[in-house]
Amino acid sequence: MIFKNLNKIIYNENTSLKEVLNSLGNWAEYMDNKGFGIIVDNDGKCKGVLTDGDVRRKVIKNNDLDIPIKNVMNKNFTFVHVSDNYHHILRQFDKDITILPVLDLNGRPVDLYKYSEFVVSARNDLRIIRARVPCRVSFSGGGTDMSSYINKTPTSVLSATINKYCTCSIIIGDDDKIYISSKDLNLKYTADRYDNIQFGDDLDLIKSAVKIMQPNFGFELETYAEFLPGTGLGGSSAIVVSVLGALNYFRNEQQLDIYQLADLAYQVERIDMKIKGGWQDQYATAFGGFSWINFRENEIIVNPLLLRKETILELEYNLMLFRLGETRSSSNIQKKHISKLENSSNLDSYAEMTELSVKMKESLLKGETKTFADFLHESWMIKQKINSSVSNDLIEDCYNTARDLGALGGKLLGAGSSGYLLIYSSPLYQKKIIESLADKGVMKENFKFSQDGLEVWSTKK
Repeated sequence: MIFKNLNKIIYNENTSLKEVLNSLGNWAEYMDNKGFGIIVDNDGKCKGVLTDGDVRRKVIKNNDLDIPIKNVMNKNFTFVHVSDNYHHILRQFDKDITILPVLDLNGRPVDLYKYSEFVVSARNDLRIIRARVPCRVSFSGGGTDMSSYINKTPTSVLSATINKYCTCSIIIGDDDKIYISSKDLNLKYTADRYDNIQFGDDLDLIKSAVKIMQPNFGFELETYAEFLPGTGLGGSSAIVVSVLGALNYFRNEQQLDIYQLADLAYQVERIDMKIKGGWQDQYATAFGGFSWINFRENEIIVNPLLLRKETILELEYNLMLFRLGETRSSSNIQKKHISKLENSSNLDSYAEMTELSVKMKESLLKGETKTFADFLHESWMIKQKINSSVSNDLIEDCYNTARDLGALGGKLLGAGSSGYLLIYSSPLYQKKIIESLADKGVMKENFKFSQDGLEVWSTKK
C-alpha cells in the first residue's frame, strides 16, 4: 500500500529548521499526530530522518533557526527496502520502531510503513483477486426455466458443469479509474469511475456486471474465457458470475451469498442487458457440479446431486462433445421460444419434458447411465417438437449419423441452431462417429465434469 502523502514529509537536507517548524502541521495531519520527516539530498536519496523530538531538542539548545536540517537529522536511522519481505520488516518493528521509510534500490524513499496500519493489514502487498466459474451442460428441462412458465408451473432442470472456465482477475488501483479488458476478445475499456461507464461495444456485459456492484474504488479487471460466446454452454452467465464473484470479494461483511449472486447475474443479463433466456444458467454455473434445480413461483432451490464416482467416470467415458463451428444469438432464438411457451398447445410437451427430467435425475442417482442416454434422446425429440427452430440440417445430419453408427442418445446444448452437440455412445462406436462427423467439419472436443462452481482466491501480483 502506497503512503499517498509521502511528499508532504520529505525535505531537502539544506532546508532550514525554521521552514520545517512552519510545516509541522503536516506531520500531525498525515502522521497520526506523530512527528516524522524524511531528509533527502539533491539527488533524492534518503540521508536521514527527523522527529519532532529532534526538532524540540535542537530549538532548546540553539535558537538559530536558520541552520540546515542536515545538522539536526538522525543519520543513523532504520529503514527497509521495497523488496524486503514481511518477516524482515517485522524484525525492524521489533526494535521499538513505529515508522519505517521504504527505499528503492537507489536509496530514494518510495513508501512509508506505519506500525499502526501494518498490524491490521499484515502488509498490504499488491494482490490479485481471481474468480473462476465453469460452463454448464444442460441435460433436460431447458426451456422450462422461463419466467413466463415458472410463474405458473413449478419445473426442474438437470445440469452439470464442465472444465471450460471463465476467469476474472482484479487488481486494486490507486485512484477511482476502472480498466476493463478481455483477453479472449482482445478488447479494452477505461472509465473514470463505475458510474461513468458508457455502453456500446462487445464489453457491455462485463461493464454491466461491474456497474451493478457499485465499486467505490478503482481497479484493473481482466477476463479470460476458455470458450466462444453463443455456443450453448451458458458462457455469458459464467462471465457475469465471475465478475460479480471477484468484486464480491471486496464487500467484506456485506458479501452476497451464492443465491444472491445468481439472482444478480440474472438481473445483469436478462433485465439490464435484455438478453432473453431462462434462469438455469446463472444458478448452474454459480453452484457447479451436477445440479437438480427446482424453479417455483417465488423461489429457486438448487439441489446438488451426490453421484457415485463411477457414475461420473462412466458418463465421461461415453459422452462426447462436438463443436458445430458456429455461434448464434441465444437471445434471438429465446424470443421465438418464449412465444412457443405462450402457446397453450405446447403445455403438454413441457409437462412431458419435466417428467422426463425427473426420470433422468433418478437414473443418474441409481448409476443407470444407459437408461440416462435413452432419456437424453427422448428429451431431444421433445425439445424439437416444441420448437423446430432449435435444429437445422447440419445438426440433424450429425445427430442421425451418430445414431446410425451406434449412439444411444444426445442433444444440442443451449437455445439451438449451433454451438455444441452432446453424444452418448459406447466407446465401441466412438471412433467411427468421430471420423464421420469430422468429414462434415464437426470436431470433437475433450472435456471433464467440474464439481465446483464459483471459486474465488487471492495471490500476490
